[in-house]
Amino acid sequence: MRSALLGQDVLFDEKDVELGRNFCNKLWNACRFRQLVRQASSLSAASDAPVERTGKMPVPLPQAYEVQSEINPSLLTNDDKWILLKLSQAIKEITTSLAEYKFNEAAATLYRFFWSEYCDWYVEASKAVLSSNSRRESAQTSESGGESQSGLTSAATELEEARRANTLAVIDFVLSHTLRLFHPFLPFITEELWHGMGYAEDMPEDQGGKTIMTAPWPKPFDGEFRDHYGLDDCYREFAQAKYDLVTEGRNLRRLGNVPASKKARFVFQPANAVLPHDAEVIKILLNAETLEIHADYAPKKGTPTARTPMGDLFLPLEGLVDVEAEKTRLKKEIEKADAEIARVAQKLANQNFTQKAPPQVLQEHQQRLAEWQAKHEHARKALAALQG
Repeated sequence: MRSALLGQDVLFDEKDVELGRNFCNKLWNACRFRQLVRQASSLSAASDAPVERTGKMPVPLPQAYEVQSEINPSLLTNDDKWILLKLSQAIKEITTSLAEYKFNEAAATLYRFFWSEYCDWYVEASKAVLSSNSRRESAQTSESGGESQSGLTSAATELEEARRANTLAVIDFVLSHTLRLFHPFLPFITEELWHGMGYAEDMPEDQGGKTIMTAPWPKPFDGEFRDHYGLDDCYREFAQAKYDLVTEGRNLRRLGNVPASKKARFVFQPANAVLPHDAEVIKILLNAETLEIHADYAPKKGTPTARTPMGDLFLPLEGLVDVEAEKTRLKKEIEKADAEIARVAQKLANQNFTQKAPPQVLQEHQQRLAEWQAKHEHARKALAALQG
């Protein structure tokens, strides 16, 4: 459906089938993750579950399940509000696309919202609330602080549990709406998940209680709904700025040739005060071992740096890479890229070649030139960052 442009024939390709299968696995495992978080005693147990099982049968959903209660507006984080605003936007776009028979646009919007905005950003950010680390730290504080701290610790733990339950309520709200949006495209897996997730339990029989086919089609949130839950656009902008900061931090990893899977130390020099929750979200999304917040941090020469509206982010390379060896590697990479660019450019400048070569061959050479130019620019920026 994503490749089915209005008025055009669709060329069959098995790769599209594989993409569809992987996407269905992603949807299934996102729901399974939600259930495991509810059941697990800590987030780590849920995180051990595979997010993807490409080419394999999906893992069965846990049997025992309880849908979370209503969302408490006073406990919503800016990440919660961001995903709710994104959901409302997706509902509007998808409904409009379907009404105009632009099925590929509706499918593309669903793909963007669920895979990128929900799974890649929101689910990862929600681990700052769902994680049990803060609760363990509270328990340790109680033990070291004596009986005088027990009351404060108990109240803090109750608040953390309430926030955790509220985040689960947001996840249930988003997933129940998302399954309905997916149903016209993926009728069988959405029917299975609708019942397996327990979303049919509280619905009247003719409104989703028997089958997802009769569940109400989602509508964009009106002014009353947005006011009740405090869904102002400023929260969307702030959360987006936070995610843009993380994107810049991931780019720093690539510039420094630091693998995304390797824990790294980041230093953040904020333009304004940063709440502990937002700092934890940034740390999780960066896969950082530590995120040190220093208002007066003075980086060493050659430290990769990203300037963003939220502040400056630094990736100290001490202990991560051999800086001199990395400079040498990048210089060789630049020399190789220069040679390849000159060779392909010379060939494209030869009229005998461009006039006789088939269009497909000509396009391949132009693409190669663009790819080597991109590699050259990446290596140049990385070397400049290391040289300060």
